Amino acid sequence: MAARVRAFAVDDGRRLTEGEREGGRAAFGIPSAEAAVCLVGGWWPHKDIDVIDQALARLREPLHLIVTGHPLDDSVLARWRALPNMRLHVEPGTLSEPILRLVYAAADAALVARHPGVGKESGLVMDAARYRVPLIVSDHDPDLTARLRDQPWARIFTTGDPASLASALEDLVRRPFDLPGPGAPKVLDMWTAAEQAGFLTRTALGLHSKEAGSGC
Repeated sequence: MAARVRAFAVDDGRRLTEGEREGGRAAFGIPSAEAAVCLVGGWWPHKDIDVIDQALARLREPLHLIVTGHPLDDSVLARWRALPNMRLHVEPGTLSEPILRLVYAAADAALVARHPGVGKESGLVMDAARYRVPLIVSDHDPDLTARLRDQPWARIFTTGDPASLASALEDLVRRPFDLPGPGAPKVLDMWTAAEQAGFLTRTALGLHSKEAGSGC
């Protein structure tokens, strides 16, 4: 029997509300007319912080960047804070779900930059779909790129190319991207919690039946 890879993340249906978006902007002091991007999660080796670093230095438009998670590099953050077109907001450490929603709510897009060949499922990409936050993502994973290529809420940039990322960020500044629609989670093969539970239950029952039939 052929195997099929299925997304581990589930769609909880808890979309961000307009009230949360307004509250997120107010919490970080970001005017509604100014563009903001969030960079969520610790800076682990599979994430390409260097390309983000170089892209931000190229910006010719003002941009708010909300950085969250652990570990972070304080020397890099200091460099970003000093950039003329950068407005940096930092929430270090592990975030509770309400604060995480606030971060996403304040952002016009979530940024995901990874090194070539990284194929692990990205909870950040899944978050963007389920919360309804536009996405700026590197083309590090061919399957993910194919799923997102024609989605108006996702902007794909060339992996390892700071000029490509800077262009995507400046596009966001000039014109906000579309919000993901209700079908966005299915684009990423996400299922609801009930659907995932049903699938796992059927799988477990099927395995049990096979074991019983084999006499093991």
